[in-house]
Amino acid sequence: MVSEEPEAGGEGTGGLPVLRHVLTGIALVEGDTYTLTDANASFAERAGPRVAPPGGPVPPGALRTALDRARRTGRTERVRLPATTRDEGDPHAPVVLLCLPLRPAQGPPPLLLLAEALPETGETDADETGGRPLDDDSLVLRYQALLSAVPQVVWTRGPDGRVTRLSGTGDAGRLALPLPEDGEDWLDAVHPKDREHFTREWHEATAAATHVTCVVRVRVGEDARAYRHLRLTAVPVARADGRQEWVGTVADAEGEWYASTRERLLARMAEVSTARDLSEAFRTTATVVVPALADSIAVFEVQGAAAPSALTARPAARVAFAPGLPPLPPLGEDFTLGHMADEVLRDREPRLVTFPAGAPPADKISPVSLAWLREAGATSLALLPVVVDGRIVALASAANCRGNPPPGEPELRLLQDVLQGLGRPLRRTLELQRARETALVLQRSFLPTVPDLAGAEIRARYVPANAAAEVGGDWYDATRLPGGAVALTIGDVAGHDLDAATAMGSVNSMLRGLAWDAGPRADPARTLDRLDGMVQGLGTASLITTVHALLCPDPGRGWHITLANAGHPPPLLLRAAGPVDCLGEEPDPPLCAPTREARSSTKLFLAKGDTLFLYTDGLVEIPEARITDRIAHLRARVESLHRDGRPLEALVRDVVAHVRAGKDDIAVIAFRATG
Repeated sequence: MVSEEPEAGGEGTGGLPVLRHVLTGIALVEGDTYTLTDANASFAERAGPRVAPPGGPVPPGALRTALDRARRTGRTERVRLPATTRDEGDPHAPVVLLCLPLRPAQGPPPLLLLAEALPETGETDADETGGRPLDDDSLVLRYQALLSAVPQVVWTRGPDGRVTRLSGTGDAGRLALPLPEDGEDWLDAVHPKDREHFTREWHEATAAATHVTCVVRVRVGEDARAYRHLRLTAVPVARADGRQEWVGTVADAEGEWYASTRERLLARMAEVSTARDLSEAFRTTATVVVPALADSIAVFEVQGAAAPSALTARPAARVAFAPGLPPLPPLGEDFTLGHMADEVLRDREPRLVTFPAGAPPADKISPVSLAWLREAGATSLALLPVVVDGRIVALASAANCRGNPPPGEPELRLLQDVLQGLGRPLRRTLELQRARETALVLQRSFLPTVPDLAGAEIRARYVPANAAAEVGGDWYDATRLPGGAVALTIGDVAGHDLDAATAMGSVNSMLRGLAWDAGPRADPARTLDRLDGMVQGLGTASLITTVHALLCPDPGRGWHITLANAGHPPPLLLRAAGPVDCLGEEPDPPLCAPTREARSSTKLFLAKGDTLFLYTDGLVEIPEARITDRIAHLRARVESLHRDGRPLEALVRDVVAHVRAGKDDIAVIAFRATG
């Protein structure tokens, strides 16, 4: 540790090391008796024994009176020392002493004495009692600004590593400034998250003998967990003997840090405005605040006004961790956030609870969160509501871990600002999500329950687009026809919005009516031609791809199939024993296309155990991948599952789960002949 007590004068003292060789005479007096604890050579030459002996008190007189007044008023005083003759000892010219009161962290304020020689004319502009305070002297004002008039600590460090505080005010003045060569003592006061950065900055400056300035969190006061952002600045000073000293300041930087960090984080939050659902918005928010404001954050969607919902998406979509933290365990449907969360949701006010590392309170937190906080060595947990248009839409759970101190008031306030900044972009995201949910409900209402048939099995599956996209116009249909026949359809209306879902419902209804009216002996190609004319005449949709098939039973043998393909991905034919084939890899034009080419139908027979597999392009389309390659990949995957003897339900489920990687809806319907 470094003593903060300046030593009496001499070359080895710590009081004025960097000012020792300046031309201005400078001295330091301290204590109730105004002891002369340090003085440079210029001061000794100009003032000599007229002030006080080295290490001795200032005697009663005009100077002592001026020092009393300066300490009492906090203002600079001026005293004139007359010239001395040879009879009085070594002759000295007349000198003006400026008495500058400093502002220490505690105890009686020391005073800085500046000695300036007067002209031989004896000209003076102050009386001998120092009665007029000097307010307009530029030299005094410069020193006052440096040493006492600003809210900062001024310190020096000598070649031996000894650090001495010359002055200090405000919160910064309570700091110890141990900056030895190895930096160990100083690092004890620096926030753990800032130590690596500060150490690197300091050692680089020391090695290059250049100035250093950085903002770090430093422990202040008696609370071991209370930190404040301070700006540390230091510059090297070359001594006449070639050794290096440093002079520096420590100033409060809480406002500076807050403003710059807030601007930086809110700029990164601009990405939230492009999010298409809450999960994506929360994921972006989580990555913005970690690790700047917290070591981990999880954002949970809240349904209703009183309770958090079970997670419907993977937790990783809404959680961000600093490196080295354990993963969050799976959250089941019965997951809740605990009593502390209930209080936050009820009061709409954030809560912060701090605790010893790895010892969170069991009565406030859910069991799953409790176990994770223990494993992560957490020291705090903050719960903050996210409010949009007067409604709580989410709850943010932020923790500091691995023994790091809990967040201070500025960090917590900035975290609130970031979350409150979600309001405007989330309003748009919520509108998109509500539209998507409405379209999804509408779309699902149009998808029929597949019928039970004698001699056949039908299985269908619909999977909406993932969290980063909107709902589409995909559909499937299976309609009973007279004589035991069935019309099987798969289709896709262009678009990814509520209009597409509405158009899909209209197109599906029209096709069902046309199929029923035409009967089981109709030509699917002619049925699609009729549908095309109706859709274009009514302006129902802009573009439609579809496969429409009629399946007629042949009892004991299988099913006769006639199908037409209007611009849709080719169906797959899975033979009970044999390879998987693509049916019609060059389809006819889609519906609503400008061409008027005649459509054609394909006939085939489905024997017992054979399967017809229809799907939409969401199963095979991936940006920057050729559709033919993706269809070949799907064909190979289906063939592998088919050879394994999967039941039809499992086949449909596993194909969708394995292949789906795009951003579009998926509809699948499969028909298997069983007798």
